[in-house]
Amino acid sequence: MQRYTVSDALVLRRTPLPSGDVVVTLLSEHGKWRAVARKGRLPGGNLARLSLFHDVTVQAYRRRDDDLAVLTQVRLNGALAGLARPEAYPYAHLIAELADALTVDAHVGDRLLAVVTSGLKGIAGYSDPGAVALAYAWRLIALAGLAPRARSGSNPACERCGARATVLAPDDGTLRCREHGTGPRDVQVGEDGARALATALGGSLREAVTSPPLDRARAWRALSTYVREHVGELKALRALSEVSA
Repeated sequence: MQRYTVSDALVLRRTPLPSGDVVVTLLSEHGKWRAVARKGRLPGGNLARLSLFHDVTVQAYRRRDDDLAVLTQVRLNGALAGLARPEAYPYAHLIAELADALTVDAHVGDRLLAVVTSGLKGIAGYSDPGAVALAYAWRLIALAGLAPRARSGSNPACERCGARATVLAPDDGTLRCREHGTGPRDVQVGEDGARALATALGGSLREAVTSPPLDRARAWRALSTYVREHVGELKALRALSEVSA
């Protein structure tokens, strides 16, 4: 076993310990993993470089395969200052929490990392961070293999009758027309909402970001209901849904 490893990673979560150490959850092209950063004497040490959403290169030490890794060196490669804006931070937190929930401590490939990184950059720099977060949240769900069945196009069709879809049915992950979308948890998204959802799942992310659904509250409600059903409860998403209601 190689005791020392070096990885480029993105900081998804920080959990402070009573000792002053911090357990961080990191996402790299090799997967998601956890490590502990020891409390240092200098304020600009490893802990300062491991803030949320930071792009870092870390050296980790493990004595055995099942040990929690200890970070021995941390180099900060980049930090997105725009994510600290009050209007951006909640959306960045959502993307990080969703990525954390969708992954396990195993290989996930570099596509997920690329989408998370791109989404955070968009949230930091785009004038409408909510539109970026909606599009990228659905794309992450698609990468995890949990997406609703929706073909991108100008008029997504109801799976039951072929009419224009206006409703998301979270129970079975389908888009339906108004007539067939009558389940107790089905969410009305409208024709433009169905188009935006289908584009975010499999079309152009640029188009999904620049042409968001007109009714943003319904879009957040649809995402929240779907994630709760297929992924679990996310604190960041629940808060955003309540604000948008």
